[in-house]
Amino acid sequence: MEDMIPYLDRSAVHLGLAVGSGFSDQRFWDIARRSAPHAEVDPSLLLPFFWQFSRDKTETYPFEYMRFGRHLPGRLGSNLTLVTGATVVRVLTVDSQAGVRGLEFATLDGRRHTLAASTVVLCAGGIENARILLNSGTGTHPGLGNDRDQAGRYLMDHLRGPAAFFDLAGSEVLQRRFGRYNVRSHFFRAGLRLSPDVQRREELLNCSAWLGEVLAPDDPWDALRRFAARKPALPQDAISLVKNSPLLLRGARDYFGARNGLPRKLRELTLDTMCEQVPDADSRITLSQHRDRLGLRLPKVDWRSHPDEARTMHRMAELVSDELQRIGLPKPILADWVRDKAEVPASFVDVAHPTGTTRMSSDRGKGVVDADCEVHGVEGLFVSGSSVFPTAGHCNPTQMIVAMAVRLADHLKVRPVRQTPVKVMTNVE
Repeated sequence: MEDMIPYLDRSAVHLGLAVGSGFSDQRFWDIARRSAPHAEVDPSLLLPFFWQFSRDKTETYPFEYMRFGRHLPGRLGSNLTLVTGATVVRVLTVDSQAGVRGLEFATLDGRRHTLAASTVVLCAGGIENARILLNSGTGTHPGLGNDRDQAGRYLMDHLRGPAAFFDLAGSEVLQRRFGRYNVRSHFFRAGLRLSPDVQRREELLNCSAWLGEVLAPDDPWDALRRFAARKPALPQDAISLVKNSPLLLRGARDYFGARNGLPRKLRELTLDTMCEQVPDADSRITLSQHRDRLGLRLPKVDWRSHPDEARTMHRMAELVSDELQRIGLPKPILADWVRDKAEVPASFVDVAHPTGTTRMSSDRGKGVVDADCEVHGVEGLFVSGSSVFPTAGHCNPTQMIVAMAVRLADHLKVRPVRQTPVKVMTNVE
């Protein structure tokens, strides 16, 4: 992990972050120039954890999160060409499949084209990366990087949802302690994670918890956002702003004075948990018999859960509940599924963090790419994104995805490549 710190730091400018590393644990208080709380949870059980929200300074609304697509063309270097309206059909290789020779892609008019290239990087996401590799097989070859039947395996996501509930009355101190903090005009959210000590002792997975906010229909900050973004305001927006003006005034005081996040009007306050999944080779992406409009086989998703995930989330909720009470904060009411040690509820769906389907491993019998993200046995073919992660961890993957992309870019800059003339050939179908 120490090797990734320089790349995490460099990812900050791309993601609109205040700082790239060293903010997710107790070091946050130094970065925020604040004193750490006097009453803290037992570090042998739980550790503080902080999430950072991205900020897009080019947007007119001051708290808009990064949206890469809208401003991407203006952020590209002069040596890059962006092509849109073109869908990759498959990766083309030399006859032995030991090296890349280009791509086949389709345009909106239905024509197929080939682009010659000696280096190809797939950055299509945790499901599509595997699908492209599997669809690129020819004859007796069952897909690229799949001679050991590894492409598409170890599909993981994050299970996330409420494990306990708080009484809104009297929760102000709890919300300030585990709410949002304003650091350098960026928001951070405080939470907790399982300590490595308790994970080892009880054989638990990585898991985190934070305050989940269910907003009231008349939350004034949503109304204000619509006004600021020049979106059509709802008829009741003006009423909401007037009715909740004390909350707006408190928000201005908290943001500019106490350097906290903006207080929201809530309907419900929960303890939300998010847990990594056990890597399971049978949880996987394969190819369906159904095809898309280009004739390519669609992905078939077999996403599996494991009893250790529910057990970890049970324990996380129990520890947080007990520790909050011990340090003098409100104790939540455990959800029925936690109290009864039941399976994770069906409402805990994936949170769009598909991971692991082209996992990194030095052993090609246990993964698809090597430490440089190059597909085993296929020179010049690289994969970038969360699909190369061997495990999912307990937190959102975006920053690590970008940091890994920066790392791969550095590798490609110094890597000697085969000199393949770049040309586009078109076939009308």
